[in-house]
Amino acid sequence: MGDIKCANCELCGREVPADLMCTLILTDENKVEEACWCICPECREKFKKNIAEVYKALLEK
Repeated sequence: MGDIKCANCELCGREVPADLMCTLILTDENKVEEACWCICPECREKFKKNIAEVYKALLEK
């Protein structure tokens, strides 16, 4: 993947320089895919907490 620059945050929608934050998604047949979101510095901690909660819920099943 090349350098991708984000102009808008996908959490708050503000037009600010945002970083690409990626997480792994496991799919059928042992495939691992990557999903990425554009996240501004102000939303970064909220994003990390939300992603951790999603994975925690999946692991508890």
